[in-house]
Amino acid sequence: MFTIPFAASPFDDDDSDNDAEAISRRPVAGHHGARSQPDHIGDLAMRVLHLDCGREWRGGQAQVLMLMEGLAPRGIVNQLMAPAGPLLERAQARGFECERWSPQGDWDLVALVRAAARLGALRPDVVHCHDARSHAIGVPAARIAGAPAVVVSRRVTFRVAANPFSALKYRLPVDRYLCVSRAVSDELRAAGLAEQRLSLVPDAFECRATSPAVDLRALLGLPRHAPVIGTAAALTPEKGHAHLLEAAVQVIGRCSEAHFVWMGEGCCRDALVRRRAELGLESRVHLLGHRADAQALLSQCTMCALASIEEGLGTSLIEAQALGVPVVATAVGGVPEIVADGKTGRLVPARQPAAMAAALIEALESADLRQRWSEAGRLAARAYDVDHMVDRTLEIYRSILSARSDRTG
Repeated sequence: MFTIPFAASPFDDDDSDNDAEAISRRPVAGHHGARSQPDHIGDLAMRVLHLDCGREWRGGQAQVLMLMEGLAPRGIVNQLMAPAGPLLERAQARGFECERWSPQGDWDLVALVRAAARLGALRPDVVHCHDARSHAIGVPAARIAGAPAVVVSRRVTFRVAANPFSALKYRLPVDRYLCVSRAVSDELRAAGLAEQRLSLVPDAFECRATSPAVDLRALLGLPRHAPVIGTAAALTPEKGHAHLLEAAVQVIGRCSEAHFVWMGEGCCRDALVRRRAELGLESRVHLLGHRADAQALLSQCTMCALASIEEGLGTSLIEAQALGVPVVATAVGGVPEIVADGKTGRLVPARQPAAMAAALIEALESADLRQRWSEAGRLAARAYDVDHMVDRTLEIYRSILSARSDRTG
């Protein structure tokens, strides 16, 4: 019997109507045509329960849905527990079995007990926790319910064990941590996690942009050939938009026709809008908010810039490269694993707007350089194919279940 290895911590009471509330019981969705033969556990198809606590549509939620859609045609039965929001809605619309689950904090014991009860009823072979909160609550719930395999995806390079609760969380009995980059693996290794518990599974990219439904420059009221530097990232502190604003002043001072366009929402929006006004950039830095057509808009940009301070991998950079958009980014976290400096783009130090500006000016003033980065970037992006990510994840599920079977005889 698994014992929760931590004492109760303060948490907000959850509304019983919002926890483990069944939303739909539809047949499992297929994807890209007919399903292959099921992956069997004994006489049954493998069942994977995905847990995610994100209430917005960000990169992590896109990866969850991409994985579910990739596993389905391989015969895997997917289920999802998540709060009301874009991920739950999109998974439900694609025919996946979904349940509404709304933890109010990382140590919400009420949500934990309810999740354990649901997991006990669903009896999945694998419980896959996709974010920090589902890690804290989902892992003990899965072990209480007797789940054979428990895995956690980690997509950030934030320091582990910076506080007692974080240290406690990483002592939970997780079979495998799926790290999106070597930088993330290094962080977990430095925190004391055993090598055999770490697996490299980079995030994937799926190209959806064909012919853009919206003309980006027409949307912004810009001349047809105006240089546009795009950024697709949440407006959150770690994405470094404040430094990008400072760089924009220098870029526009040198390239007078340049414009910046940001696609994403977040807690820093108001502060960034105020700083944009202080710098006199209202007509040059365009905040479009969340855009369902962000990929199509990004494909029309002259350059892509990402000024992150922390970055697990930088999926938006893979996206830009796959679309043939040259990139300039900060050399943090897993970004150097995506961008080869001088070959597929340019890397600059974080928190240095002058370096970011110089790299953007260099590329804007050289069409040949942009073309070389574009061609090399397209080739590099092929390594982040969806099928690679799905197959690697499924391989890990199987290895954990096989090892458990060997131990239990």
